[in-house]
Amino acid sequence: MDGANTGAGGGMPRENSVPLEERATFLVHRINAKLALACNPAFGRFDIDLYSSRILVALRQHQRLRVGELVDLMVLPQSTISHQVKRMERKGYLKRTRSEVDNRTVEVTLTDLGREMAERCEQMSLNTYDAVLKGFSAPELEQFKSYLKRLYESIPPTIDV
Repeated sequence: MDGANTGAGGGMPRENSVPLEERATFLVHRINAKLALACNPAFGRFDIDLYSSRILVALRQHQRLRVGELVDLMVLPQSTISHQVKRMERKGYLKRTRSEVDNRTVEVTLTDLGREMAERCEQMSLNTYDAVLKGFSAPELEQFKSYLKRLYESIPPTIDV
């Protein structure tokens, strides 16, 4: 294999040397898209989507997050997070307040109704996790998560195209 056709990993083939359907980056996209297709009908009954459910679960686990922390955690644009937060606030799931420490910062917490919805979302998330990963042994799952973390961390903030 010539050097022009190898990626940063040394002897690994460049992604453009394999069909789109076999590229790791495209496979990750397909996984997330398929999860959305599988989960959104159930979430739709509550007028939320996969992103909203993930935000609710994150708030359930963290209790209180700044909007910027949600942006970092979800790896979504500020405008998308703001839209999601405003939508869920209108539905009565969230409450936004100015930080007592820094008035420029908005903090988000769950309402009682939001906690109930977050618990439902958490259960649906765990059920999905169990169903999807039931065929993996514990060591395989740990290795798989390790690879996914490495893949995530290897993505630069910007890529020249």
